[in-house]
Amino acid sequence: MASRWITLPYMPDHRGVLTSIESGLDVPFEIRRVFFMRDVRGERGGHAHRVTHQLLVPVAGSFRVEVSDGTESASHTMNDPHRGLLLPPMTWVRLTDFTPDAVCLVLADTLYADVSYIRDWDEFVAMSTSSRATR
Repeated sequence: MASRWITLPYMPDHRGVLTSIESGLDVPFEIRRVFFMRDVRGERGGHAHRVTHQLLVPVAGSFRVEVSDGTESASHTMNDPHRGLLLPPMTWVRLTDFTPDAVCLVLADTLYADVSYIRDWDEFVAMSTSSRATR
């Protein structure tokens, strides 16, 4: 599985904890888009990105992330705001089990483009299998 954990730098002091994320230093890509999910009452994701790298950070609360490259799958509990899950392109992602206070911050290296999403599991598996065969 190509997803991996990234430990984020943080500075605790008597005022609280400050976490700062710098493009290219803490995150191995140029950040081009930032968005967050909150008040999630169901499932999110259920797709893959053709070319986008993403870092998912559980800013508050907790949730689960299931990832797959079409062959191998893994499930992660997201509950530490100092650790993000790095997702390379062609990673199927599904987010579930959000606590009521959960906030998921997402940093991406591309701008939004609906055509770059793969929303059908069978199409994703076929594409990921063929791309592995040509490597």
